[in-house]
Amino acid sequence: MTEWQNRVISEKEELDNKITKLKEFLSSDKDKELDNMTFALLTEQCYYMQEYSIILEERIKHFKKD
Repeated sequence: MTEWQNRVISEKEELDNKITKLKEFLSSDKDKELDNMTFALLTEQCYYMQEYSIILEERIKHFKKD
């Protein structure tokens, strides 16, 4: 694999870890400390992070089949 392909794989792994942590936070009691707008924005952020992760996964699948 090339250097840039390894970077894409690392980026997805890091992103997935951040998604996991954010989901854990949003489902914990700590989220009660947030105002409604902040909670909504973090929820939206989590959604787009997951979408980004899906795109990275597709890129990885694409370059692994070559």
